[in-house]
Amino acid sequence: MCYGGYFEKENYFLPWNNLTEAQREEQKNFQAELTRRTGFEFGEGCVISPEAHIYEVQRAEVGNNVKIASHALLRRLELTMGDDCTVNSYAVIHGKVTVGSGVSIAPGAKLFGENHNFDRVDIPFKRQGNRREGIVVGDDVWIGADVVIVDGVRVGSHTVLAAGSVVVKDIPDYALAGGNPARVIRDRRAALKDSTETEKLISGFGGNAREQWRTAAENCAAELETGEIRPWCDGAEIAAMFNEEPPFMSREKYIERLRSMEEDRHGYETVMSLGYALCALGGSLSGPFTYVDGLDVEGYLSSLKWPDDPWDAGHNTDILATAMFFNKTLFNKSVREDRLFGWLRRNICPQTGLWGGGSLNLRVNGWYRTVRGSYGQFGLPLPYAERTVDSVLEHRDGGCEFNACNVLDIIYPLWRCGLQTDYRRTEGQAWALETLSRIIPLWGPGFGFAPEKDPVTLKGTEMWLSIIYNICKYLEKEKLLGYTPKGVHKID
Repeated sequence: MCYGGYFEKENYFLPWNNLTEAQREEQKNFQAELTRRTGFEFGEGCVISPEAHIYEVQRAEVGNNVKIASHALLRRLELTMGDDCTVNSYAVIHGKVTVGSGVSIAPGAKLFGENHNFDRVDIPFKRQGNRREGIVVGDDVWIGADVVIVDGVRVGSHTVLAAGSVVVKDIPDYALAGGNPARVIRDRRAALKDSTETEKLISGFGGNAREQWRTAAENCAAELETGEIRPWCDGAEIAAMFNEEPPFMSREKYIERLRSMEEDRHGYETVMSLGYALCALGGSLSGPFTYVDGLDVEGYLSSLKWPDDPWDAGHNTDILATAMFFNKTLFNKSVREDRLFGWLRRNICPQTGLWGGGSLNLRVNGWYRTVRGSYGQFGLPLPYAERTVDSVLEHRDGGCEFNACNVLDIIYPLWRCGLQTDYRRTEGQAWALETLSRIIPLWGPGFGFAPEKDPVTLKGTEMWLSIIYNICKYLEKEKLLGYTPKGVHKID
């Protein structure tokens, strides 16, 4: 019985297997002939079965290590494909199709980047011509067996399309989608936060921080000799996180020392740093902020630099709101919070959920400062929370510098808005996990946080510890840390 080269064809049905020397030479000649006849351009290491059907090439270019198996049909092509893609047997690619790298197209899948016009009924559809919007497939996509993707659809990167799906509308990144018509079943990143690796990362860091925080603080003792207020406050807040006595001296003496620094009753250091540090230690300011009494709140807010510098405007709003909050909660004074929140509601942008003008970076950073002292402390619902999430995630994608302020200005609004809505939560949590994995290695055992080239400081250590807590709170994993911020960065 003659098998007619049956076994020699195996590698063209499974083109990712190793080719024989004869087949490699055959590939070289075959691809050269395809290029000569059709203009199809191939990268390095491609394997194209001679039993694949490639016809009517208008333009086609594929990257390196692309494999096209026997009986795949590629026709009327306007094709761009990246590296490391596979097109299995009996798959069809028709029309205008753009495919990223690392894409697997399973047997029987069909990508139709062209369609008939059929709007008119007075003439046959075959005489109405065709249209091409094109299909776009991102990177790292698995298109399952017998999936159909119609013209005009975009399939996001890192997506899995379940076998037999009919894709008639766009599918976002990281989706697992299936059905007819295809719908998103879940976001593939959703399980990451509950993984054993994530929980070990968080609990391991929490254990190290609980063991080493005091040594880390004491290594920065020289900062206290500068006479500046902030290092004293940061040292107190770090100790309060772990429900411990502060370093350097007893709690009572520490409170006395902080109270001795009260001078400027209008400034940031007194309102924010001293006020929160004293509260964290179980103490209190010596008295209310009298400058708030009778203040034209709306006039003051209107005078700030919202159009050009919403960071500065938000900073000053934070001071004002915090002074009002302390007056109300610590000293039982009546405050005009209605004027504060009335102005903020009238002046927020409904399209972005942000205040002010200027760059997106300034507006997002200003949002944190504005909200932390006002909506955050007074416990009021945010206006336009979903629009804020959109703006913050856009800012995240803008390549902002990696530092404590910028990371805090992203995670706080994601968490705070997340109290009201699940909108884009999985996407935000994916960023939070990635960022957490980047921050934790910056902890120097017994030395606190030293991000990138910055020196170790009490301020940096307190901020990064608080940021990690905020991230873990957003991931619903904060209990694994074993500490809670109680100072200016507290959120509970």
